Amino acid sequence: MKRFTLAALATGGAATVAMLLGPGIAAADATSIVAPLLDSPCSFAQVDKALHAKAPILANMLDNNPAQKAELQAKFDLPPDQRRAALQQAINDNPDAAAQAQNDPRAAAIADQLAQVAAVCQSY
Repeated sequence: MKRFTLAALATGGAATVAMLLGPGIAAADATSIVAPLLDSPCSFAQVDKALHAKAPILANMLDNNPAQKAELQAKFDLPPDQRRAALQQAINDNPDAAAQAQNDPRAAAIADQLAQVAAVCQSY
C-alpha cells in the first residue's frame, strides 16, 4: 500500500504514479517526476479532469484504484509545501520504491505527461 501511495503521489501531485505508470532518467529523483503537480494551484478535481484529457492511461489506472485515488485526493488537497513534505516522507519510508520509480524507463514520459496536465489543469 505504501508503494502505491508513493506512486499515487507521483501521479497526482498528489503522484501519482511513476511506479504504476511509469525513457528513464536515472539522475532524476522521484520528486522531479511530479514537481509540476506538487506546485500546482489546481484542485484535485481539476487535475483529475486534466488527467483524463491529457493522460487517459494514467487516469484510467487511477480510476481503477478508488481507495488509492481517494488517498491521493486527500494528499493533493494539502498546500504545496505539505504535498512536498508528504512525498518526501513517502520517499524516505520507501527508498526502494523511490529508486524503482526514478529508474523506471517510462519516468521521462510520465514526467512529460504530468507537466502537460499541470499546464492545463486550471482550464478544467
